Amino acid sequence: MNKPIEIVLNTIAAAAADLTVVGGVIGIDDYSFPWKKMFSAEKQLSVAGTAGIITATPGALSSGTEYAFFLTQEVNGEVITERITWVSGSTAPATADIVCDGWRSVVLAHVNAGRFKITVPAAGAVTLILPASSVADYNLTSVSGPLGATAQTTSGVAPVNLGADLLAAGVVDSFDSTQKPVSGKVYTSYELTLMLPKGSGGFNEQTSDQEHTLMLYLETTATNYAALVLEIDKLLAGTDGLAWNFSAALAV
Repeated sequence: MNKPIEIVLNTIAAAAADLTVVGGVIGIDDYSFPWKKMFSAEKQLSVAGTAGIITATPGALSSGTEYAFFLTQEVNGEVITERITWVSGSTAPATADIVCDGWRSVVLAHVNAGRFKITVPAAGAVTLILPASSVADYNLTSVSGPLGATAQTTSGVAPVNLGADLLAAGVVDSFDSTQKPVSGKVYTSYELTLMLPKGSGGFNEQTSDQEHTLMLYLETTATNYAALVLEIDKLLAGTDGLAWNFSAALAV
């Protein structure tokens, strides 16, 4: 598989000048290719992401009773599931917060051991509210257990095209290594599939057409961002008034 060609634009030229179409050749920043060599395109807007939140509520208060539920979270690429359980003593708990504090201690122990990335609340609540500690660890879910009813108060949503995540993934401009995603910024991306020759004028020594992926990342708060996105979308949709129309071949 060929390494993706990556273009990162944190600064965007006025009047969509980073995009050119001349004589059947498309130019994007420092890279150009014949338009007939493009076979698919996909646009991805940024998504801020949402950290999942679980609420656990104890059942009827009784002595010598187990109260339990299950938590699942993906942490550092590993899906972790733990049974959160607490057993009452010979006397029934006077109030639900006693059960919740028991659960809280178990969750906190898992957090301290690196098993979960959850913001553990203060003690003393009659329901236990457990939010994922960040959008990076958004995927927090649960299953109810014996006398431990859980609800997905907030569904986790995966972040997409955040500068910090792209930077961590090693994204860097293929033609200017100083151009990288910026932490704290968000990006719109375009993924273009190209069939290009390699060898002379290409990336390797072979001359037959091979599939390449061109990834374009546009910083969304950059001056002139909207104008460039508009022109790229018009080009890919075939509404730019040019002699050719990509819309039949491309899905944006």
